[in-house]
Order: sequence, then structure tokens, then C-alpha cells
Amino acid sequence: MELSNLNIKNGLCLSLGANTDSKFGSPINSLIESKFRIEKIINNLTDLNHPENLEKYILQRMFNWSSLYKTSPLGVVGKQPDYINCLLLVKGDLLPPSSNEKARFLLKEFQNLEKEFGRNKLSGEQRWLPRPLDIDILWWDELCINDDDLKIPHPRFKNRNFIISPLAEVLSITQRIEKLNVKNWVLN
Repeated sequence: MELSNLNIKNGLCLSLGANTDSKFGSPINSLIESKFRIEKIINNLTDLNHPENLEKYILQRMFNWSSLYKTSPLGVVGKQPDYINCLLLVKGDLLPPSSNEKARFLLKEFQNLEKEFGRNKLSGEQRWLPRPLDIDILWWDELCINDDDLKIPHPRFKNRNFIISPLAEVLSITQRIEKLNVKNWVLN
């Protein structure tokens, strides 16, 4: 799939992975458990207090999750268990515009979630160790941040199969949904 031909920097995109057990169980169980927590964190950025927004939220499919994918660890020395990965693409009018402040809020919340699942952030040379939960912000619209602790868009996401395969799946589904919505709108 040629990513440069796609308008992929639309919405908020996250990559999730796990290859060791957490207090919630296996890597698969951890990803399933994290799904609801991640949606709650993102919902905290939206304004659902107004009735018109709540109605819009109910009608709109905002969270587009990929299937789970089993992949070999990248960049590691020594043997590690395979990862279970998935991808989330968040799209819709209720997602607020991207900003440095909101991206930092998400980073902090996701790091807290990783800690809750048992991840210990270590020094850079030990960053390729097994983990019970890893959450990366791949992109958020056209937002660009190039700080030591946060890089958006993620500098290597286009070169990672564990992102490309779930991304192709999610983009295919969202494009079909968008076409259906346009057809329904035209017919009504």
C-alpha cells in the first residue's frame, strides 16, 4: 500500500501493542481492557454536555479499531515474546482540533495508563524491553511536534508492518463507511 497517495493524516491515530502479561491478563486481554479506557480518555476531550453533541455522538462512528495482529518484536536484542498489536483511528466532528496542549494531555494520560498496566519507563538504551502495554500517537491531523518526549507524527510509523497492516484494514473500513454516508446523504 502506498501511503503517500492516501489522506491518512485526518483524525487521531494510535498504535497499541503488548507482549507480556499485565494485571488484566494476557496481551490480548490487556489490549481489550485498554480499549475502553482509551475511548474514555479521548471522550474527555470532546464536549458531550450539550444535547446536540450527544445526539451527534450517538449517530457518528468516532472510534475505528483494527483487528488484533501478532507480530515479531522489532529492534530487540535477544528473544522476546511476539507482540499483539492493533490500531485506533479516531475521526469525526466531535474530535477537537489538534493542539500541542491536547497532545500533551493525551501523552500524560496514555503514560499513566501504561503504568497502570505495569509498564516501567526506562532509559533510552533499555526501551526495547517487553511490555504489558505500549501506546503511541502516530498522528493527529497535521499537528507537528518534535520534542524529546513527544514526536507527532511518529517518525517511523510508515516503516512498520505492525502499523501498516492494521492501518490498511481501518482505512478500508472507514472509506467504505464514508462512501455509504455520502450515498445516504445524497439519497435523502
